[in-house]
Amino acid sequence: MKYMEAASYAKLAEALGREYDVYAPVQEGSRYLLRRIRSGTDGEPPPIAWNPARLGESLKPLWFQPGKILSRWTPAGPEAGPRPRPRAILGAKSCDLAALAIIDRVFRDHEHPEPAWCEAREQNLIIAGDCSACLDSCFCTMVGDAPHPREHFDLNLSPAEGGYLVEVGSPKGKALLEAHAGLFREATAEEIGARDGQRETLRTQVESQNAPYAVRDPFEMSVDKHRSTRLWEQLAATCVQCNACNMACPTCHCFLLMDVEADGGSLRLSCWDSCFESGYARMAGGGTPRLQLVERFKNHYHHKFVSFPRNWGVTACSGCGRCIEACMGRIDKRECLHRLETEWLPGDLKQGVN
Repeated sequence: MKYMEAASYAKLAEALGREYDVYAPVQEGSRYLLRRIRSGTDGEPPPIAWNPARLGESLKPLWFQPGKILSRWTPAGPEAGPRPRPRAILGAKSCDLAALAIIDRVFRDHEHPEPAWCEAREQNLIIAGDCSACLDSCFCTMVGDAPHPREHFDLNLSPAEGGYLVEVGSPKGKALLEAHAGLFREATAEEIGARDGQRETLRTQVESQNAPYAVRDPFEMSVDKHRSTRLWEQLAATCVQCNACNMACPTCHCFLLMDVEADGGSLRLSCWDSCFESGYARMAGGGTPRLQLVERFKNHYHHKFVSFPRNWGVTACSGCGRCIEACMGRIDKRECLHRLETEWLPGDLKQGVN
């Protein structure tokens, strides 16, 4: 374990800028957003904020853009879309690292990988950080995670007196630490002990604020047992199909392909899609198995908490809480999951609904 002074963090980011496009947290009002940073005036290191909790937006768009040119056809012939640039990401929290690993299951970790995603992920460098505070919507502990990264990072920073403790998480991170050894010293046992205490305190805080939503059964069981219950109508009552939850979600990865005319040729585009759209499941004949909004609402939960775990071995939710913040209908996913475990509507059992 190493220790790095706070002033050295900006120096490290400055050095990374020679090889990577560097993205770091920038405070805008009460939110922390990820922005590409460059050196300050007169050669000063770039300003970098420490985000105490997860960023306002997920990391997903850095590798899986909302709209992307996959290929271009011109009179001279086909051309590939733009190649990804190496990126260094600073300030990533545990929930977003878990989300990237979830999407990796779909785009990388099988026999038909998506080349652009794989190339972009291979080129990235991630310097993560412990959460030193939690937002009201955070519920990482409910999905088995913690408010500090445990994997999927190159380096991880933990706040300490006057700076940060630095943990290596990959060969790439180890090489980076060795290349800039002058910025680090060995951490003391007291500093490591203080970090462990801070981690446990914040974990307890996250668990405490989510105690009203505590569940006993796995989410897969709670959601799947309500295949036909009328409880879904209550849960979806205020949903307005704005798609904000899917757009803000760091794990949603549905997309559609379209061809458009451009400059005497055509472009093939990849665009984000949403399972809340009425045409999302439309088939070739024009019919859809999920005509009603409540059916699409139920499908959203079933995909994340039932079918994805069965197909990929992990829940498609990292507990970041962005869907709670974004929802125009004030729907809280924690409350929905709690109600799915604990509630039955009168008449459901009598009618054999399960």
